[in-house]
Amino acid sequence: MEFNIEVDEKDNVIGIRPNKDFVTGKHIHRSSHLLLYNSKGELLLQKRSPNKHWSPNRWSFSVSGTVMDESYEECLHRETKEELGIAVAATFLCKFLLSYQNDKSFHAVYVGKSDTPLTPDWTEMSEVRWITESQVIAEVTKNQDAFAPGFVECIRKTNNLKNK
Repeated sequence: MEFNIEVDEKDNVIGIRPNKDFVTGKHIHRSSHLLLYNSKGELLLQKRSPNKHWSPNRWSFSVSGTVMDESYEECLHRETKEELGIAVAATFLCKFLLSYQNDKSFHAVYVGKSDTPLTPDWTEMSEVRWITESQVIAEVTKNQDAFAPGFVECIRKTNNLKNK
């Protein structure tokens, strides 16, 4: 059984809860996300596995993970290794609280750059693709339901995906 950190509306730690408790939307958890760019300036998107509880079959951040008994940054590095098979130096971009259907979570978003060959974990995602910022913004504008709500909110919060 996996456990995650529960926090209040100000992101103060309350304690640890089983992961299954967070799917009700009654408790707030933390999540870490990576916007991974290559040297061409393209952003890696992953299409979430159809088996995911939150946002199945939707395009999202290069890496996404719930924070266990660790910091946002530790989670990011663990998830990047697990999901993409690489290590990346990442810089903090933003953090926001999102409440969407049965999910209430803080999203800490980081930005990194790498041309290292990826080894995607196909249990976490069904597809990956590199895409330009202008293409991402156009696609989200045209059909935001194809994207995870946290990813869409990140674009809104930052106006675009600059700061890479």
